Amino acid sequence: MTFIRKLVADMDKSMSDVAEVKTFHAYCKKILHEQNGRVELVAFLSQIVERDAVLLGQELADFDAKFRTLEEGPEIEFHLSRGDYYECVGFDDSVYRLYKALKSNAAILPEFDQILIDEFQDFNPLEVAFIHEVSKRGNVLIVGDDDQAVYDGRSSSPLHLRELAKSADFRRFQLPFCSRCPQVIVAATNALIEKAQQRGYFAGRIPKRYECYLEDKEADSERYPKIAFAQCTTASVVAKYIEKEISGIHAEDIAESHKPGNEYPTVLVVGAKHYLREIEKHLKLIYEAYLSYSPSTNAEYRLSDAYELLLVNERSNLGWRIIAEFFLDENSLTDVIRASTAGVLMIDLLERGLVNSHLGVLDSIRKIREAAELSAAEEDGIKSMFGESSEEVLNHFAPGAKQEPHKIDVTKPTILLTSLRGCKGLSAGHVFIVGAHDGSLPRDSNDVQDVEIAQFIVALTRTRKQCHIISNRWLVAPVDRKGNFLTPNKPSRFISWIPKALIDNRGNFKASDFR
Repeated sequence: MTFIRKLVADMDKSMSDVAEVKTFHAYCKKILHEQNGRVELVAFLSQIVERDAVLLGQELADFDAKFRTLEEGPEIEFHLSRGDYYECVGFDDSVYRLYKALKSNAAILPEFDQILIDEFQDFNPLEVAFIHEVSKRGNVLIVGDDDQAVYDGRSSSPLHLRELAKSADFRRFQLPFCSRCPQVIVAATNALIEKAQQRGYFAGRIPKRYECYLEDKEADSERYPKIAFAQCTTASVVAKYIEKEISGIHAEDIAESHKPGNEYPTVLVVGAKHYLREIEKHLKLIYEAYLSYSPSTNAEYRLSDAYELLLVNERSNLGWRIIAEFFLDENSLTDVIRASTAGVLMIDLLERGLVNSHLGVLDSIRKIREAAELSAAEEDGIKSMFGESSEEVLNHFAPGAKQEPHKIDVTKPTILLTSLRGCKGLSAGHVFIVGAHDGSLPRDSNDVQDVEIAQFIVALTRTRKQCHIISNRWLVAPVDRKGNFLTPNKPSRFISWIPKALIDNRGNFKASDFR
């Protein structure tokens, strides 16, 4: 089990013959399904439940936070009730439901010879309690690093790991050696942590040192003895700097990143979304077939989500609930939600004309999926119902044109763009940390957070070969729309925590340097 969907694909590819690989929440859904029958895992369930609470005049909020902190009360009761009605679970309530079931009957899970829990520093109280119940089914090995607690906003804390490290119930094993990073990265990481603690951060940290495993990393350590630091004028210049550096990557580094069975991105660009968009726009002109960027989005429900549910079950309460949201006025929707609390099926609460029209849409969607042509009347019916949104609905369900898989040229670098949180669990030959200035990383130079230091450390330690840290003086231009001069950004204070002897200062770059 892992929290990271990208890792599920990688692990499933390499371990599918010996193990079942799922995200944490998909595993909970699987066990709940085995116990209770069919249940859907829906990312936006909490948003639906919050909307229902508002319509019903219930002063309830922060449902996910209540689950994560095990704060029993009306929010959890209301959410569970609505989830039962919709026959769906969300991310946090799926863990909560299984946790409660295990407390009543641990035999729901089989006994295991060994249970291995990874990334424990990022667990919240609910997940910690869940793992406590799971650990009753076998020997448990918990892995974590409180220096890499990168998630904020989900009630997670490295304190849970620190408490276990002090517990007499656990034997503690040190894993000091790093066989991914060259020596300069390991040295910089140790220096960053030391400086952070001198300034009062990482209080209560589990004492440990990291060492470079030179048997694996001696050649890379000699070739890349320093971290590159560059300051650019704007984000567009950052993109040009990265392009130039990518073009100079050694052929053997590219070939190594394509090695069968051990592939990894040749290049990883890590930073905030507004920087990644600019960099993607520039690099895709050159490396489009080798560039990957999927920005994370907040889970919001659309009409296509309703039809996906109804294609599986035409009487899906959640499917019709979403349709009601889009096609009923506020008062009518409120009446329907209030009536649904008595357990009446949503399809029976809607006017038959509305229901029949959407059942007709479902028939059209089935034809689209089977690559069959719609009649003119069917197309006109969909267009009249959805207006400007009709193309979006139809295109969502249209089978994509079959394309031959792109043949990878192993002489070309692969490039992955991701966020400071998204880079967790990844590694790459050459890493570029962008937006490394005060006001961005860290967001507030007068109120630095431990999680921001951890995010910087995690980004830095994705490096197999060389790391570039890049700051920019302005985002777009040195003046605002009114022509007023903007104060330039200062390089991130985290850079000053790295000894100068470990940094190759490349200097300042402007657009004209790349013409």
